[in-house]
Amino acid sequence: MTSVSGDSKPSDCGSAKKADYSIELSGSLAGCWATFVSHYNCQEMNGFSLYTEIGREEFDGKLEGEAIKFDTQYTFTGIYPKGSCPAPAAEKEIVGGCSHHVTADGLIGMIRFYDVMQGEGAPHYFYEGSLSRG
Repeated sequence: MTSVSGDSKPSDCGSAKKADYSIELSGSLAGCWATFVSHYNCQEMNGFSLYTEIGREEFDGKLEGEAIKFDTQYTFTGIYPKGSCPAPAAEKEIVGGCSHHVTADGLIGMIRFYDVMQGEGAPHYFYEGSLSRG
């Protein structure tokens, strides 16, 4: 098992794949993370907007310097200001994060992202998790 961690920033690196959005990862994983949204839902509740999203992703880059490609299935949950539904603006996110189930030929794992939407360098997305070859 290999532990992974690092940071990422919004990028247009997935535009050639027609990704809904993409980020450039640095750290244990370095490369392009392209996201393809399958479904989303937004509900007004308790004075906030709760947004959930599911889909798939493709990573193309390096794992600790070695070329690697893999796919994920993900679930994102974010909290936005009241009245943000049906489609909240990304920059209005108060807090959020996502879980990614990694699958590839001979590779499985889980990676979690934590959205940093305020402060220096925002937005950026810290990640951590583990990958196993099998």
